[in-house]
Amino acid sequence: MLLQLCGGNDPTQLPGLADYSLLLVIGEVGTDLSRWPTAKHFTAWTGLAPGSHQSGKRRSQQSRHRNRTGQLFCTMARSLANSVDKALGGFYHRLKARRGGLIANKALARKLAALFWQTMVKGSDYVEHGLRYYQSRTAQSEQRVLRKLAQKHGLDLVPAKTMG
Repeated sequence: MLLQLCGGNDPTQLPGLADYSLLLVIGEVGTDLSRWPTAKHFTAWTGLAPGSHQSGKRRSQQSRHRNRTGQLFCTMARSLANSVDKALGGFYHRLKARRGGLIANKALARKLAALFWQTMVKGSDYVEHGLRYYQSRTAQSEQRVLRKLAQKHGLDLVPAKTMG
């Protein structure tokens, strides 16, 4: 029934979106999300886009109020934060360690909103690769940065000997 309601797009494949919460989001925004040209426009409308209003050392707070849709995505993000085997749960935990739980929850909600927009407008499918795949990709990224820094400073990286 949800597939028919969404015009053949399947937003239920996104993690964290239960049928009831999906109906609430569709009740708020409708099924035609093409009025927002990009996912960034959609996340800004929900109030989940990050705001940087800074000049030098001066920072001013620009209040961004989340509308009801943004609050729904934040609720869905909180349920995903407790997941142990999802890549988006790993994203939340990694960001929470650096920036704190509130910022990580808002960032995960923003990511969910962008995935929802891509599913509804572009018809793209979300494939869950799992937490191990996400962790291996972040480790590869960190190693690439380390190699680049070592090359910049004229150093050689030597892999540690593994015991076993």
